Amino acid sequence: MGSWYSSNLKEKHVVIVGGGYGGVAAANHLRGKCKLTLIDPKECMHHCVASLRAVVEPGYAKKIFIPYKPAFGESFKRGTVTEIDVATKKVVLDNGEAIHYDYLVIATGTTGGFPGKLGLDMKDVSRAVDMYNDMLQKIKAAESIVVIGGGPVGVELAGEIKTDLADKQVTLIHSKPALIDGPFTEPFRKSTHDQLGALGVNVLLDQKVTNLKDLESAGWARCTVETEKGNSIKADLVFLCAGMKTNTDAYENTLAEKMDDRGCLIVNEFLQVNGLENVFAIGDCSSADDEAKMGYTASLHAYTVAWNIQYLADGKSLTAYRPPGPLMVLPIGRNGGEMQYGTWVLGSFVARMIKSKDLFTRRFWGEMRQSVPM
Repeated sequence: MGSWYSSNLKEKHVVIVGGGYGGVAAANHLRGKCKLTLIDPKECMHHCVASLRAVVEPGYAKKIFIPYKPAFGESFKRGTVTEIDVATKKVVLDNGEAIHYDYLVIATGTTGGFPGKLGLDMKDVSRAVDMYNDMLQKIKAAESIVVIGGGPVGVELAGEIKTDLADKQVTLIHSKPALIDGPFTEPFRKSTHDQLGALGVNVLLDQKVTNLKDLESAGWARCTVETEKGNSIKADLVFLCAGMKTNTDAYENTLAEKMDDRGCLIVNEFLQVNGLENVFAIGDCSSADDEAKMGYTASLHAYTVAWNIQYLADGKSLTAYRPPGPLMVLPIGRNGGEMQYGTWVLGSFVARMIKSKDLFTRRFWGEMRQSVPM
């Protein structure tokens, strides 16, 4: 954030709810500038950008969980926020403890299907690592694998499997006419499709799966995937990579009128929750950047909010958040991928150098003042 900081902020208490990409970025920006508390139910940050590699590369699972304590010390509190009381400016944890704040940053994120995300009930990191290692063994044992959902997670998962385990039969099914929804160009989508094809992924577009409920109840058992166009695919494993759910448990009871129909908190141009000067929402639980919610945009939210908290403490005018425009670096295995910046499509080499090789793992361990475990 630069060398300047507000002396008026020094004795203020900033509470951050959620230790994902946005919450950690905000904590890093505010570290040493205020009284700081970062709250998360887990002892480690789940580096979910790299989580798909953990189901194809042995030993990688331990690299996607980065401990909070070495990074933030006593500023980290492990717990689950069950209530936010804006009238008395406090958050309440599941053990009944109340933590008062001067400024609050809500960064609760989203939940989706494994292995891209973990459920809110998965708080034990050792169990989570075992889940990834167990899934790696299931994938190795499988012959036919179906991935449902042609967004970034589905595309990346199909690419990871076919890159590291090329003998697997992988089918990717997407309900839309083209892969990757959102503000991305036809050349970007075509390159993505072509790279999957070159790896041997069978891509079925514009086809809805008709037996999703049966597949969800089947768990990881062998089953048959049916589509509305009559395709019937026998699969040893099925991954559901469509749809994310906003994590609203911390605020849905007291801030329901501030939520949109997806459960996101409605924010103004300064990323303040509507009508609440000292409460901000960033990342996936914020209404900002509704077409492209990514770790990158969450970090931009965090930067804006950290400055605005300092400006509030000094009684200065706030700075508006400016969305970056279309940007995505999409890995397709460790050797491929595609990148779009604005309207420029920059190719697989650039995507590989920026993200696909390492998936930002060294970067995030470094930002949390630790080394990647070997």
